[in-house]
Amino acid sequence: MVPFHFWCPDVYEGAPTPVTAFFSVGPKLLGFAVLLRFLLGGSALFYQHWMHLLGILAIATMVVGNLTALAQTNIKRLLAYSSIAHAGYALIGLVVNTTAGYISLFIYLATYIVMNLGAFAVVIAVSNQTKSDEIKDYAGLSANSPYLAALLSLFLISLAGIPPLAGFIGKFYIFSSALKEGFLYLAIAAAINSVIAAYYYFNIIRVMYLLPSSASAVRIKPSLALNLALVLSLLLVLAMGLYPKPVIDWVSTALAFPAP
Repeated sequence: MVPFHFWCPDVYEGAPTPVTAFFSVGPKLLGFAVLLRFLLGGSALFYQHWMHLLGILAIATMVVGNLTALAQTNIKRLLAYSSIAHAGYALIGLVVNTTAGYISLFIYLATYIVMNLGAFAVVIAVSNQTKSDEIKDYAGLSANSPYLAALLSLFLISLAGIPPLAGFIGKFYIFSSALKEGFLYLAIAAAINSVIAAYYYFNIIRVMYLLPSSASAVRIKPSLALNLALVLSLLLVLAMGLYPKPVIDWVSTALAFPAP
């Protein structure tokens, strides 16, 4: 969350990619769980005060994350700023401060974890083979490794929030909870930022499918463990997008709230 985001891009870029994948989801999930517990405790009496601050921080986080991601040439740094932007979307669930808002927050986080880990699994496979995390080195991936290019495209499209994938469900519930409680400005800000994010996600797809690969490019063959992770992530992204009810029920039960 802006302004506490400065560590994120450098850690994402400098850490081994499997560690980066963990950092992209673990701290975020636990951080929101702790923040929710804090805000539902003694701070609940001061909701009218911290609501406005969180709303401002949510918009700032979305804007800083997405605008900075546009200039990135390293895919791990790009996903780092994307992760910052997604924290901004998720904050909307806390600002709403209703049962539907809290449930939408963790539905969003559940979908984000699956699609982001899937994207990082592809990055790990490519990085292991090419020893590079530069987006330009993904040129021609569709010709050399069509399987990985197709999977990364699906995960990026899901991160952009396009149906019928998991990312759409997460954003649908976040946007719906904001509109239901009259937070129109947050829904508009999130929608505009989603369009910005779609640009840099689709730019990676453009590089993979429309730019020629280098002469030294080779076919990438993921390990068995990576293949299992990729297939599992793909199945969950599709399942959560096409039939999200089990996830909604699970989140509602975990939070001890009735499903919206």
